[in-house]
Amino acid sequence: MPEQVIFEHPGFQLRQINGRTIVRLRVRPDDADTAVSLLELPGQPLRWSGEDPASYWLGPDQWLLTSDTKPASDVICHIDIILTGLLHVAVDMSSGYQCFELTGPAARTILAMGCGVDMHSSAFVAGHCTHTHFANVLLFIVAIDVNSFNLYVDRSYARYLCDWLEAAGEDPMTRDLHYQSQEAN
Repeated sequence: MPEQVIFEHPGFQLRQINGRTIVRLRVRPDDADTAVSLLELPGQPLRWSGEDPASYWLGPDQWLLTSDTKPASDVICHIDIILTGLLHVAVDMSSGYQCFELTGPAARTILAMGCGVDMHSSAFVAGHCTHTHFANVLLFIVAIDVNSFNLYVDRSYARYLCDWLEAAGEDPMTRDLHYQSQEAN
């Protein structure tokens, strides 16, 4: 997947991930358990699983599926085949959202500065995901690893998000720390 480095900071790096397929799936609440089983979707709240496509829990009857190798039409076709007979809707959201990768020892600190989610490494671990208001925009945060996150934002707010994150790098909380030896606590 083509990536573009937006900026680098001693404590974190922000990369734009281009071309990622993003599909939103919703089923009838009564069919949610069946969809979880048939498509191997995460059934637990605020969790994600899978490789390609990866699937993210958005709500009791909603998921986000992303792929770096399959076009949205293939993901939707697969969903339609597997969920034949179940009322569902799968929509290509790829052009509406931008994905970024935020990595580095200050990534959690930066994220904690912009939202009310407990970003401590014992609370928001790899395999977790959440929607939250972040710096006045709706952001979907995915914990990939201890210091690695995918951020999904409405494309119209992408520049604002990048500017906010870059400005946060100048905050004394992030600017004055020694990142070379810092581990996530």
